[in-house]
Amino acid sequence: MKMISIDPGTITCGVAVWDIDDNSFLIKHINTFTIILDAHLDLEFRLDILYNVLSNTVKEIKPLHYVHESAFINRFRPQAYGPIFAAIIMIRKAYLDFNRNTGLFKYPPKSVKAIMDTGDANKLDMLEAVKRVKELSVFLRGDEDEHQIDAMSIGYVHLLNIRAQPELLLI
Repeated sequence: MKMISIDPGTITCGVAVWDIDDNSFLIKHINTFTIILDAHLDLEFRLDILYNVLSNTVKEIKPLHYVHESAFINRFRPQAYGPIFAAIIMIRKAYLDFNRNTGLFKYPPKSVKAIMDTGDANKLDMLEAVKRVKELSVFLRGDEDEHQIDAMSIGYVHLLNIRAQPELLLI
């Protein structure tokens, strides 16, 4: 089973591409990368680039599931409200343009942090949480940035949900 998990952003977007055994749901491989967009470009142009990279990834990988973190807006970054939702729309569109309207999931950041056992974690805490999970740590190359780590965490939360509720594969 192939899966793509995404830490959305309008300047940096973390992506994890998963290969999971269809029967045991064990991780066979994880590849991560970060889409880095020039902050000086117009938002519309950045969103087009984001869509193109992700839609090409979807075409190549043909994931069964596509998972992303839901928008995180707080009083410290109110200016992100419109752009982050626009990015999520493009992230979802990249999947839905090539797949049926199934296999699309989102998780709130607080849920991801709680499941990864980090509470109100900062980026370093998330890296340490991923390192503690043996089945994830074996795929760390050592050069992952915080966005790739977040994408791995989001995907892992979804994988845990699949293991607990295999019927999610039918959704």
